[in-house]
Amino acid sequence: MEDQVAKVRRSSNLIKGFMALVVIMQAVQVYQTNTLDFGALAGSLGVLSALRGLLLSPALLVVPIKGWFKPNLALTKASYKYLLLAFVLILVSSF
Repeated sequence: MEDQVAKVRRSSNLIKGFMALVVIMQAVQVYQTNTLDFGALAGSLGVLSALRGLLLSPALLVVPIKGWFKPNLALTKASYKYLLLAFVLILVSSF
């Protein structure tokens, strides 16, 4: 059990690091160009939403990616909402 807790903690720290990196990269882009690109902003928010959706379901952080598609893995309702929002935002940013 302690091993799974350690895996979740490491994975959540890694995801939070990626989230901070996305925010910093978006801020640097706005600073360098002095323009606010709403497509890039929507894409960044989509990535952040997807990462947040992963954080809300700790079961996803313990099992390998192959195990994500098995029927016995349950996601939280909030995780579904964040992943759906991420899909929509990333789709909008592609136009």
